[in-house]
Amino acid sequence: MVHDKLFLALLGASSAHADASRKAFAELNLTEAQPKILYILRRTDGIVQKELAGICNIRPSTLTVMLSKMEKQNYICKEQCYVSGKKRAYKIHLTKEGKEKADQLEDVIESLENKGFEGFTQSERNIMLDMLGRIEENMRII
Repeated sequence: MVHDKLFLALLGASSAHADASRKAFAELNLTEAQPKILYILRRTDGIVQKELAGICNIRPSTLTVMLSKMEKQNYICKEQCYVSGKKRAYKIHLTKEGKEKADQLEDVIESLENKGFEGFTQSERNIMLDMLGRIEENMRII
């Protein structure tokens, strides 16, 4: 579908991607928020909880609730540590089950990427991702 406004193009693409993602993540028994956390931890296991909240762009208190559920599911474990000023913090690690779930998630994400970029050349993919990143930067300035 061709749109004449960025507003409609982003809403349409975002909605279609969200619907496909939601369905795929539900098949892995993941909530909507858990994939982002698993994806990040797969790449930076042992990240401090406050830093993870920043990367996820959510409040630390919201992340605490989400991590509590993931801990009960045995996807993550917390390791107490100390950060600057000898303040107590937690490093978040994937458990064996969490790593397996993150690997399954990686396959789903790759499948969604391939579907979304079907018919695009690698150059077009790179340009699209660059453009979306620039749009995000521009909009965060507002």
